[in-house]
Amino acid sequence: MEAPQKRQWGVTSAISEAQPTEADLKLNDQLVDALKRENNFESPEGLQNRTKVLDHFQKVVEEFVRRVCKLKKLPDSTIQSAGGKVFTFGSYALGVSNPGSDIDTLVVAPKHVHRDDFFERFPPTFKEMSAAEDITEFNPVPTAYVPIIKMEYCGVSIDLIFVSLQSVSSIPSDFTLTDKALLRGLDDTGMRCVNGTRVTHELIDAVPQVKSFRHATRAVKLWANQRAIYGAVFGYPGGVAWAIMVARICQLYPFACGATILSKFFSLMMKWHWPRPVMLKSIEEGSLGLRVWNPQIYPQDRLHLMPIITPAFPSMCATYTVMHSTKQIMMDEFKRADNILNAIQLGKRSWSDLFDRHTFFTQDHKYYLSVIAASRSREAHDSFTGLVQSKVRLLVKGIDDSDAGVDIARPYIKGFERMHRCENEDQVERIIQGNMDFQLTEEDAREATTSIANGEKQAKDQHIIYTTTWYIGLTLPESGGKSLDISFPVAEFKRYVTLADTYDQDKMSVRVVHTRNYDLPADVFVEGETRQIKPVKEKKKKGHGKSAKRGFAETGLDVRNGALPSAFHYFPARYAGLYGTAC
Repeated sequence: MEAPQKRQWGVTSAISEAQPTEADLKLNDQLVDALKRENNFESPEGLQNRTKVLDHFQKVVEEFVRRVCKLKKLPDSTIQSAGGKVFTFGSYALGVSNPGSDIDTLVVAPKHVHRDDFFERFPPTFKEMSAAEDITEFNPVPTAYVPIIKMEYCGVSIDLIFVSLQSVSSIPSDFTLTDKALLRGLDDTGMRCVNGTRVTHELIDAVPQVKSFRHATRAVKLWANQRAIYGAVFGYPGGVAWAIMVARICQLYPFACGATILSKFFSLMMKWHWPRPVMLKSIEEGSLGLRVWNPQIYPQDRLHLMPIITPAFPSMCATYTVMHSTKQIMMDEFKRADNILNAIQLGKRSWSDLFDRHTFFTQDHKYYLSVIAASRSREAHDSFTGLVQSKVRLLVKGIDDSDAGVDIARPYIKGFERMHRCENEDQVERIIQGNMDFQLTEEDAREATTSIANGEKQAKDQHIIYTTTWYIGLTLPESGGKSLDISFPVAEFKRYVTLADTYDQDKMSVRVVHTRNYDLPADVFVEGETRQIKPVKEKKKKGHGKSAKRGFAETGLDVRNGALPSAFHYFPARYAGLYGTAC
């Protein structure tokens, strides 16, 4: 009798099927302890609260679907069987969420209930069925790339998206999304909404040891956040992409514990032959006319530098935003982590060393670009912040792709929101150029926010300005000598922002200015970090020789409060916006 055929995990055979040794298991216990010290696990009470929240959402969804069906005067039999179901995806569904994680949630409705119905009817239904004090945030954004309701309920942040399945009349409680035929009839937005849950399901199904996968994924996500290389919007892998990468290592070492998976992860990702794709299964073709990732057919797919391919049909590249600079930063971080893991295995380093905070603001760069979005109202700024943030990586890519004289342009993974109170347009101009003299303290900002929310008018001679600033660290060639000119990528970035439909020149403004490391604002540093000190310049001795070292002024850049050259101060008069009297 033939022995049963052993399963092959992934697109290739395993590298090693060795079982963990006692030493491996000891290292894994130490890793889990380190993750617990970093507050990386949800408490039992926290998990119970999340379950309660999701149960409540399920009841609301069923009631919402019933109400919509009644309004459309559908037959009673259709109303009673319509159903509706809540699915989760992302870190919560993967089992790697932490106390601060939100829950990515998908509402699936039958074909009778449309996206417009969701944004019109779900909010009042939810508020009617929920205690007002349990809802601390509720913000529908129907015009987003993925239409969403962002809310906080019972202390849990929820990102709620919606899909109406055009081929289904009823969504019972045991309904699943595994059948790709359910994708038939979906528009691009519906496809984006439903695919998160499908990818999560396929991802979990693709790993041999779920516990090992979860330990390693928790560690990688924590490491990536601590090292500031997390988030697709800035050109780094997002949570799903990091999880797919870990899952692939799990396939290559199917019996390894989490600590071993983590060690192999950094070693293999550092040596990976990019742009060879990371895939968990062979790419599945389909008959639904949907595009799947294929660099042999689509020239755009050939441009992906670090392709991480989602396992669910239709397969897509989860890392299409990675750029030359962000890829190089990740390669450097893989090497650093690999060195630390080798030392940990020898007992010379601890797991906490792996999770050390980045030195983006304290050591890594002398020169930064400050991308400053400013608005006259909170409502305008909420919209404008999303617009500018979505374009920051295009500025980085423009610098990467140009002959600008910059080796690395590294975007930081979050923006810094600030409120300022000023008295005249000259002060407004200084604020949007990066000046912090008029910034409100946290307490004053809260008071101003409450005052504005209550409809109280500001003093006639006072203006509240809202800003969000993103930082891009610049690494210049060590050899020097080459002129630095980023005027074209900056101008293109401004064009992308100011030509957007949501841009309002009377309420919004964007600036890109140069900031030295010793001029960085205090709020970019955490406790224990210190700003670099401005060096004291020595008087130059008279002589005929010229230093080979390039002065920064010679590059065409200038300091934040100086007269900015075109490379850092491009803003046509027709976009004067904030700093014109029309505001």
